[in-house]
Amino acid sequence: MRRLAGCVALAMMLGSSPLAAEQGPVAPEATKTSEPGPGKAASSGTLELTALPLQEQLPPSPPPPPPITLVLNTDLAAQRLTVIESGKVKHVWAISSGRAGYATRTGTFQPQWASKMWHSRQYEFAPMPHAVFFHRGTAFHGTSAVGLLGRPASHGCVRLAPANAAMLFKLVHKHGYAQTKVVVHNGSRGKGPAVAAKGDGRRKTASSQAGQRLDTRVSRYNGRPAAARPY
Repeated sequence: MRRLAGCVALAMMLGSSPLAAEQGPVAPEATKTSEPGPGKAASSGTLELTALPLQEQLPPSPPPPPPITLVLNTDLAAQRLTVIESGKVKHVWAISSGRAGYATRTGTFQPQWASKMWHSRQYEFAPMPHAVFFHRGTAFHGTSAVGLLGRPASHGCVRLAPANAAMLFKLVHKHGYAQTKVVVHNGSRGKGPAVAAKGDGRRKTASSQAGQRLDTRVSRYNGRPAAARPY
């Protein structure tokens, strides 16, 4: 009986050694985790995407041009101006375009500027009421020479009856330059100004007949034709 008690005591002494007592109960090893860095795999196996810097923003594209709502169809052969507003013919007016040697330039244009009363700088300050300029010095404008409407008679501009020129002036400003298109067609191209004859102040053209009287409102510019601001 004493021997059995001694064995039990010896076993207890061996089970509670000082080293085991200092270490204490063994806990399961904790899994060390760390925050995944940019672009590194997380502990769960998923890939964390890094935020990329925003690209430099491009400038916005320009807005589309406004639609054309007013068309001024100028037929030089027929000497007629057809005013088309929002796709419908509103007016057909007689005109006087450039005579021989002062041909009105053909093409497609837009109004550039306008003046309720302009005076020609090259042709003795001739009045150009309700002028709408669409190519350099070429303009639609009113004229007092209404008897010449229906045939070429100007220095390059497109003349209209005073009331029609005033109405055209209002229409162009109503629609705006950007929404107005000027079409000039059925005319001759490339004809330069006539050469003034030496010794007098009158201008003559190849198609002029001898003794034919030309427009009385001409420019006396040292015997040479003026190159800009026709009327």
